[in-house]
Amino acid sequence: MAEKKSINLVISNNQYSEKLIPSGQTYKRVLILEDNIEVTTEGFLYNKGKSMYITYDEVADGGLENTKTIVKLEGENKLQIRRYGKDDGAGMMDMRLEEGVLNITRYVIPTGNLEMEIYTNKIENSLDEDGFGKISADYKIKMEPYVNLRNKLEIEVKPC
Repeated sequence: MAEKKSINLVISNNQYSEKLIPSGQTYKRVLILEDNIEVTTEGFLYNKGKSMYITYDEVADGGLENTKTIVKLEGENKLQIRRYGKDDGAGMMDMRLEEGVLNITRYVIPTGNLEMEIYTNKIENSLDEDGFGKISADYKIKMEPYVNLRNKLEIEVKPC
């Protein structure tokens, strides 16, 4: 698959807060759903070197109009999500997800930059040789003092 091909995408992101609940002499971690976003859009899929790329424009009703997102899948367990905002850099992000690794990056908002800590629990990739299937990521985002959430992202890639 060397050529760039048109694809349909279903992108779902569930955000959870975590709560520790007593369970005998220990504690059990419980996830509480805080937000769910699901977007269906069109994009492109191509390979470059040993990496697979998925590109798409963010949808206007998601608050990120004039923004392009590039998802780079390296091997089985490395995922990079880059978002480029065209309006003063708002929405710009370069997030790297790798199982068991803590990455620190910046998220650009209209009022300035926020430092983001991202710890990836798990990445699963069930894409076939044509690039169709699903990519899932379970990761935690921390932006002090605003956000401390667990995210479960799923990107489903379908033919047009």
